[in-house]
Amino acid sequence: MMQLAVVGAAGLVGQSVLELLAERQFPAERVFAVDGPEHEAATVSYGNLELDVRQLDEFGFENVALAIFVAGSDVAREYVPQARAAGVTVIDFSDAFRLDAEVPLVVPSVNGNLLAGLEAGALVAVPNCTVTPLAMALRPLLPLQPRRLTVATYQSVSGSGQKALEELAEQTTALFSQREADITVFDKRIAFNVLPQIGSLDEEGISAEERSIMFELRRLLQQPQLQVEASCVRVPVFFGHAWAVNLEVAEDIDLVQIRNRLVAAGLQVVAADQHGGYVTPMEATGNDGVWISRLRKNANTISFWLSADNVRVGAALNCVQVAELLHKSEVF
Repeated sequence: MMQLAVVGAAGLVGQSVLELLAERQFPAERVFAVDGPEHEAATVSYGNLELDVRQLDEFGFENVALAIFVAGSDVAREYVPQARAAGVTVIDFSDAFRLDAEVPLVVPSVNGNLLAGLEAGALVAVPNCTVTPLAMALRPLLPLQPRRLTVATYQSVSGSGQKALEELAEQTTALFSQREADITVFDKRIAFNVLPQIGSLDEEGISAEERSIMFELRRLLQQPQLQVEASCVRVPVFFGHAWAVNLEVAEDIDLVQIRNRLVAAGLQVVAADQHGGYVTPMEATGNDGVWISRLRKNANTISFWLSADNVRVGAALNCVQVAELLHKSEVF
C-alpha cells in the first residue's frame, strides 16, 4: 500500500484520473488531490469519497511515492523536478518532457516494455491525447512496413479544458437566443463552426498539435523515417475525438488479415452491419474503447475512421495504466 498525488486534480483529466483510480481499485492507501490557487477550497470526487484539493505550492511531495501530473507543461517544468528530488516516481501528461531522449514516452499497449528496469524517482512521459489512440491503432500494422501516414483529426473542445466546454455551451445558447456570442478561449467562434488550426504555427505553417502528432508518434512507434502529414481541426463537439486515417504500407495484404491484426490488439473493429457502420465521437465517449470503423484499402493504402474518448482513453486511462505497470514492477 502506498500514497499518491494527482496534480491538476480539479481539471477534466485530473477528475478522470481519480475516477479511474477508484474504478480500477488502484492499491493506494491514500490519494491526495493537488492543484493551483484557483481551486482553493474546492473538492473533487474519488470513488465514494470527496477529497479536499490541496494547494500545490504548499504540498509536501515527500509524503507520496507516486505523483501523476496532469496540470500542464509550466507546472510540470517547475514541480516535477521537486517531486523527483523527494524520491517520487512521476507520470507526466504534458509536453514538457515528451521529446526528451532521457525520458521514456509510453503507451502501455504500444511500448510498455520501456517501463522495465525503472527505479523509484523515475519520470515517465505520456503522449498527447490525440496521439495515444492513433498509436494504438497503428501499432498492429507496423509489420506491414508503413511508409506514409496522412491523418485529419476532428478534436472536441474538451481538449482545451473546462473553459472551452463552457464557451461552446454559452455560444450555442447565445446563437439560439439571437444574441452575440462571446469569443474568449478560441480565436474564432467554435459553435456551429470548425477551426482548422490548433496551436501556434511554425515557419512551415504546421500547427503545434500537428507537430505533436508528427514527433510523438514517430518516437512512440520507433519509426523515425515515417512520413506523417497531419491536419488538426477543432470541432463543436463537447467530448470525443475522431481521426480520418490513411496509411500507405509496403506490404499488400488482404483486408481480413488487417482486421484480424487490429482485433488481436484489442481494438474495437466495427463491421458495416454494426453500430450503423461507424462509431461517432459521442458513442466513443464514456468507455475505454478505441473504435475503428469504415475500414477499407486501396492497393497498399489502408484507410479507416478512428474514434475515442480523448479525456478518458486519450489521457487519463493511459496515466493510470502506466501507474499500474510501475506498481506491478515494484518501482515504488
